[in-house]
Amino acid sequence: MRKISFVALFAALVMSVNAADLFTGTKQVTWGTPLHIEAAKFADAQPGQKIVLTYTDAKEMAGEENKGSVVEFKVMNANYDHMAGTREALRLWDNNTMEQFLTAPAVDSLKAYGLEITGNDFTVTKVTLEDGKALKEGFTVWTGFFWADSWSTLELYWNGYAGVDFSKATALRIYSEAYRTDYFLKIMNTWEADGLIADNDKFVKTNEYAELVLTDDLRTKLAAAGHWMIQFNKEAGNPFNVTDIVLVMDKGETQALEHTAVEAKTVKTIENGQVVIIKNGVKYNALGAQL
Repeated sequence: MRKISFVALFAALVMSVNAADLFTGTKQVTWGTPLHIEAAKFADAQPGQKIVLTYTDAKEMAGEENKGSVVEFKVMNANYDHMAGTREALRLWDNNTMEQFLTAPAVDSLKAYGLEITGNDFTVTKVTLEDGKALKEGFTVWTGFFWADSWSTLELYWNGYAGVDFSKATALRIYSEAYRTDYFLKIMNTWEADGLIADNDKFVKTNEYAELVLTDDLRTKLAAAGHWMIQFNKEAGNPFNVTDIVLVMDKGETQALEHTAVEAKTVKTIENGQVVIIKNGVKYNALGAQL
């Protein structure tokens, strides 16, 4: 069963006075018939706000019983890239609503290109832009609510951290509502043994967050990863919500790249075995240094 925090429940019960309708009607969404919302409707969008999707009749994918219907948020640039700050394997069930919180790069790309909502098979009846939450200090890769139970894995598209100058990142913080430190946590790139980026013992935990202090090796691995897979296990305690994934940045430095995860002239590629980010015709390595 999907869980939400008391904070999220209270927010859902109180109608935002600043809610803006992005779409109202009936739209059956499939991979071939996505819903498009033009960029102009995001002119006043702000980081921390949320897109609220109201839907009905979400259908399972063939052969994936009890896994829900897949939904993806993309921006309508040349590549229809995944919107920064969105999750892989995001699912919908039955008739309900779901929330997608906006990071700063997501807002930039929505204002530039607009939004595409696509997925397996469900019907959208309303999409609104509403007040959400205050973002943590630092570069927010993802924010929302993810239920961490027994070996639960939060998977994030690389678009959420594309364009970050990792040479200026000092730590990775994973905020939660666990209010304890005796849970398990690790971050991976793949399920293979060599896909491990940092195991549980590398994180220093407080009641507010788990922090991974970044070395040059960790910066390179995080920047080069095709996606982040952050796995939790509740251990002997209760399950809990994960709320924010944040890169702590060196306050004395500015980033070599803008915090825009998706732009028509930004490309992430591999050259001679090295991750290369091409932005506006200029090449940078995975740490954000110009080549």
